[in-house]
Amino acid sequence: MKASVGAEEAKWNSVHSFLFLAFCIGTAVEAYIYSLSYIATSWVTIPKTLLAILAIWSPLWLLIGGAVAGPLADSVGRKRTLYITLAIYAVGAAGLIFSYTYLTILIFVGLLLFASGGEYNTIMTATHELFPRKNRSRALFLELNFTNIGGSIAAILALLSITSITAQRELLGVTLLISLLVMYIIRLRLPESVMWLEAKGKANQAEGELKKYYGAQMASDSLVKPARLPSVWFRIIIGGVIGWAYTAGFSLIVLTLGPYFFPSLTDWLIFVFGVVAFIAGFIGLVADRFNRKPMLLLSAIAVVVFGYLFIPTLKYWLTETLIFWVLFIGVSIFINIFFLAEDTLKSEIWPTKRRGLYTAIVRVISLGGSIPVLFLAVNLPILSYIWLGIGIFAAGLMAAAAWYVWGVETSKGQSVRIWD
Repeated sequence: MKASVGAEEAKWNSVHSFLFLAFCIGTAVEAYIYSLSYIATSWVTIPKTLLAILAIWSPLWLLIGGAVAGPLADSVGRKRTLYITLAIYAVGAAGLIFSYTYLTILIFVGLLLFASGGEYNTIMTATHELFPRKNRSRALFLELNFTNIGGSIAAILALLSITSITAQRELLGVTLLISLLVMYIIRLRLPESVMWLEAKGKANQAEGELKKYYGAQMASDSLVKPARLPSVWFRIIIGGVIGWAYTAGFSLIVLTLGPYFFPSLTDWLIFVFGVVAFIAGFIGLVADRFNRKPMLLLSAIAVVVFGYLFIPTLKYWLTETLIFWVLFIGVSIFINIFFLAEDTLKSEIWPTKRRGLYTAIVRVISLGGSIPVLFLAVNLPILSYIWLGIGIFAAGLMAAAAWYVWGVETSKGQSVRIWD
């Protein structure tokens, strides 16, 4: 009899609803903060040679935050780690409000990004363990989709206060502090991962959490594992490459395209992508009905094909705004579906004891790999810049094809305990 089986088989209740709300707000805040370092390019006068520093600031500190929080969550638990990142958020948000120089902006945005990287890594890890197996894919798809609305909220607030840099900075900071207070209140009602407690040998605590929060009993384990599981190294390579393809490609198409080529459009690019991607992301409502492997592969193909359309139409969309926005909206839809599929996959294919660590490792690869790309892109002409983005997503396509051939299916209610 196992508590983890009882947690996976439990029916959806109010605790799952609170978990879902807490994690949706958490991913939205992560994207809100990720967008800040790009919106901040307008807060102070920055030489073009230093734009690359702001461009890599987000992936750098998200990387460090995830690298710290991954093993921390495996050591002290998912719930405690989420409280730690929340405290760091509060310090960073308060400091941001009073940041008036390039240096202080970098410091406090960096602190926020550090907490954000840790928070996001822990949410990805915990979702697979805290929700019923029949609902976990749908829950994570929809949680991750709130990253889109977070970026749009930041862009809207920036646009509303565009006439005053001080007002913009203060509005963004105060809104973040209010969000953190709401997150804290909700998290007081959340459980620890029953799977993690059981994996750490804390069977009595696991049973206690199961009864207290889920109202369920321990159940016998009838799990049937696949005959063959891909090696850890194969999983790390695939997770790292698909994550890198999204992070670097998304940054080029959405975040740095504005600062590098169209400064007046930076906030609008973030806003439009967020809204379009958020709407497309409701494919998560049926995420448990589709196989993950073909969804990942087909979305990667669509991104590469639609992204290529920017090349033969270059001279038209550089002069005709409508053509540009049609292409941008189209590629945004497929980028987001690819994102939802790859982020879900790369966090579910690990043993419970090390899920935080391995999720952090593939995120370090993806975020770290995007840093040299963003440095390189700052000096490229627009045509080469677009080709670079297409090439990066093509690498993600090859990784998705490799997983389609040699990976295993993880959706349709599959238990994550197969990896234990």
